[in-house]
Amino acid sequence: MDYRILLIAPLAALVLSVGAAPPQLPPPWQPLAVAVTVDPLKGQTGYDIGIDPPSDSLGGRSLTIHAVAPLADDARSFAVAHQQAFGYGGHRVRFSGQLRTQGVHGWAGLYLGEGQGEELSRLVGGMPDAEKHLPMGSAWPGGDGWHDVSVVVDVPPGALAIDLGLALIGGGQVWARGLRFDAVGPDVAPTRSPIPYDWAHARQAVAESRKAMASFPPKALVNAALD
Repeated sequence: MDYRILLIAPLAALVLSVGAAPPQLPPPWQPLAVAVTVDPLKGQTGYDIGIDPPSDSLGGRSLTIHAVAPLADDARSFAVAHQQAFGYGGHRVRFSGQLRTQGVHGWAGLYLGEGQGEELSRLVGGMPDAEKHLPMGSAWPGGDGWHDVSVVVDVPPGALAIDLGLALIGGGQVWARGLRFDAVGPDVAPTRSPIPYDWAHARQAVAESRKAMASFPPKALVNAALD
């Protein structure tokens, strides 16, 4: 399923896209992107999320997120490639791999959060407690080439699932390879830094977009006859 919501503002728009976008993601990976684009009327989702085609010829596959449309607001624009892991309630878990970037001027890294994407849904949906539930993140450390990155969290005993993925906030491009997810012992320190998403700014933007949508005049259903 590919569905998109366009919230129109005077100078920019918030484009939410959930669904496949070239390059493709192998299942069970799923893309999610929220982009405040400079020219929303062109229908750009802002990010390409998937397997980087050039990586295939090198004998290895890398996951990539690439900001492909000009962004009007780096702080509120983000994209992730994510999936869920089940059965780890009460365990300390680690998500690790190697990252490299090009032109990132926001934040790029791996993240872990409780649930089946609930933290991301809170951000997108404008829920008031989102800042209390941001996933833990481990950022690309900077420099050239590939760098080892890992994020570690304690999964609450009652948690049914955990959400994990690669994230990019703002512009640029990030690649990830050699990804691993495993349970670790108490000797591995947990990550204490959440992903640095500007929730206060995003909450204001969501409220403004909802206000704009509420003023739209009634519109007839398109193709009710299902022709």
